[in-house]
Amino acid sequence: MVNRASLFLALRYLRPKRSFVSVITTISILGVAVGVLMMVVVRAVMLGFEVDFRDTLMGAEPHVLLSRDTTSSEAPPWQEALKKIKPATGILSAAPYAGGMMYMANGDYQTATLVLGLSPAEATRNLAKLQPHLLDGSLDLADGTIVICDEHAQQLGVRLGDEISVYASQNVNAAVRQYSAANEEDSSEKKQAILDQIKLHPQTLRISGVLRTESAGYNGYVSLKTGQALYQLGDQVTGIALELTSPLQAKILAQGLTNQLPGWKYSLWTDAGEARLAAMQNEQTMMQFVLSIIALVAAFSVMNTTITVTTQKRREIGVLAALGSKPGQIVNVFLVQAVVVGVLGTGIGLIGSLLVLWLRNDIREIITWVTGGQVHAVEGVFLSTIPAYVQPWDVTLTCLISIALCIVAGLIPAWFAARVDPAVALRD
Repeated sequence: MVNRASLFLALRYLRPKRSFVSVITTISILGVAVGVLMMVVVRAVMLGFEVDFRDTLMGAEPHVLLSRDTTSSEAPPWQEALKKIKPATGILSAAPYAGGMMYMANGDYQTATLVLGLSPAEATRNLAKLQPHLLDGSLDLADGTIVICDEHAQQLGVRLGDEISVYASQNVNAAVRQYSAANEEDSSEKKQAILDQIKLHPQTLRISGVLRTESAGYNGYVSLKTGQALYQLGDQVTGIALELTSPLQAKILAQGLTNQLPGWKYSLWTDAGEARLAAMQNEQTMMQFVLSIIALVAAFSVMNTTITVTTQKRREIGVLAALGSKPGQIVNVFLVQAVVVGVLGTGIGLIGSLLVLWLRNDIREIITWVTGGQVHAVEGVFLSTIPAYVQPWDVTLTCLISIALCIVAGLIPAWFAARVDPAVALRD
């Protein structure tokens, strides 16, 4: 229990005077503040990137893509599968799709992406969530048209209304295999016969819409009929695209559906960014380790302050002991000092971190202007703004750990100070 005398002495030692003790106390408070500020800001920004990236995937990718295993003889037709899927709990919409990886070309400019062929009448949910991310044009998905992202439009040097050539990846892969087989033939007649069989089946599509890459991702969209033509599916489809009420439960729901549909397999919205999400989580773990070291350095600063005070106040400690103060009371004096340093430093760091997070994009603009740099998208993570996500429990835990470290750091020298022999202290 801290009595008034211990509290008075602790605060008395912390009063700012033009002495070495007050200077190092101020430095200790600032050290704790900087440690808390860095832990809160870095944690919030890194978590913000993860949440932002996850929301981008969730808001652009179909939550589940079910496809038929072509090697399975027991897989039911897609029409039958669709009838079984639609009544299932947790499904907002289920629509057939046709497509896959496609190569897009405009003259010498080329790129590739996943293109989904959807029926506007059946895939209303899929298209509705893309509507807020539409920069130009529409999502009507008329036959012979395609909707692409603005980054691919820039790579191809095209804009709304222009035409591009689109190739199904399976046709290109088949052409490569046929070309390799032709090169292995010795007979020129056989080689020419194989080359004559190469058919890429490209389609010329008009760009009818442009999506914002930053929020809608890289996928392209065509009508179901166009997707079937590109992949030469006839009246068949590649699979069924699902939108769910709870995307985070996608794996559980997909496993349940595939158990009911033998010969069908699934892919999830998380698969598109699984490697990146795992990397982000690993980065957070490593950064927490680094920031923990910074917090320990701040704690050692508090310990250094307490050691300095106990050394300079050695005679006063001897007087207190000679007057009958118990070791616990002397410990309380310096323990309260450590608590005050911890609370003040943590409070200043918390206020500073919230201020930095509030002004983070302004700070970014200033740094960009000073350095003359420019921020670009890297590996699907977009930096037009700095995202931040503050978890109250996370901030509270950081503050409590900071104060606890300060208390432990102050307790050790305080305990040694309380064990000083009063006779020796007064004689020194």
